[in-house]
Amino acid sequence: MTALKIIADEALPNAVQVFSAFGQVLQYPGRHITSDLLKDASALIIRSVTKVDAALLSNCPQLKFVGTATAGFDHVDTQLLQDRGIAFATAPGSNSISVGDYILSVLLVLAERYCLDLRQLSLGIVGCGHTGTQVRRRAQALGMKVVLRDPPLARSGQRQYEAPLEDILRCDIISLHVPLIKNGPDSTYHLIGRAELAALKPGAILINASRGAVVDNQALYECLRQHPDIHAWCDVFEGEPDISVRQLLPLLDGATPHIAGYSFESKRRAAFMLGLELGRVLHMQPQTSFLLPPPEIAALSFGQGAQELDLDLLRRLVFTVYDVRRDCADFKQHFTDGVSFDRMRKRYRERRELSSLRLLEVPPHFVPVLKTLGFNC
Repeated sequence: MTALKIIADEALPNAVQVFSAFGQVLQYPGRHITSDLLKDASALIIRSVTKVDAALLSNCPQLKFVGTATAGFDHVDTQLLQDRGIAFATAPGSNSISVGDYILSVLLVLAERYCLDLRQLSLGIVGCGHTGTQVRRRAQALGMKVVLRDPPLARSGQRQYEAPLEDILRCDIISLHVPLIKNGPDSTYHLIGRAELAALKPGAILINASRGAVVDNQALYECLRQHPDIHAWCDVFEGEPDISVRQLLPLLDGATPHIAGYSFESKRRAAFMLGLELGRVLHMQPQTSFLLPPPEIAALSFGQGAQELDLDLLRRLVFTVYDVRRDCADFKQHFTDGVSFDRMRKRYRERRELSSLRLLEVPPHFVPVLKTLGFNC
């Protein structure tokens, strides 16, 4: 029996470990995966930078499976795959913890920068799936009031997600966690445009860690230029990696190169999930398991002086594992064009998730909050 050929994005560090159980694994940069590479491939494993369309699939007679190591799949023509009988799988929830940690770090940075008492602020979350749920848990652990909007979930009868967009726009902080949908009743393309930005309250903060085009970047630039009391933090941009509205960057409170979901755990979790799906399609049982090496900082002990779990103490704990300011500084220093954007993603020094840090001798009344935030107590 001829070994299967599997093409995988080199951004998945454990691709060989997971997929070699099925055949030969060849890795390439995601933007450099072409139709020529797929001529005799049986499976394609990608991330969001590879566009799966008619051009890519123009000559791949043996292709049986396409998997994307992401939750969103706006970069994949799913109808085309269905028409050709090619199985398709995503990795829902694989990076939700990573993005939750990212948003938590952003909130703590902004709270320090602007002397904000997060317990007195509201957070509007648009998109309440795996990622939005992780963000909600962390916000509630911080004592924030959350306002939730997710029309598909609301239609399914879950009334807690029925908040109108107008209510979201009245919140102190807004965090976006939706897929990019360009048409239909649930379209999210330019969900936040000129009218929505004009409706923001003075001092409002907009965070986008979903897809760049969910926010009209030109409108955001004009808003921030005209209203310096409005703040924004972006991990994603229209036109990335080149970024269409580059003049927006100096006006942002923070910016990173689409790495909110780039934790050490999330990339490996996604590949493992896709390995299980490929095994199901091929009727094979992969001989792999989701094992992680120990982190660089494995444990911290609380001292007897820890009496109150205030924002300052929380900030020090979170930043021990992940301080988003590092990634922001790196981006602002090194971004020049699309090549530099991709280089930062390729060479990213992956951080661990909060659960990698074991907290010892934790005062009992700290435990519920710390566990909800994601720490291992």
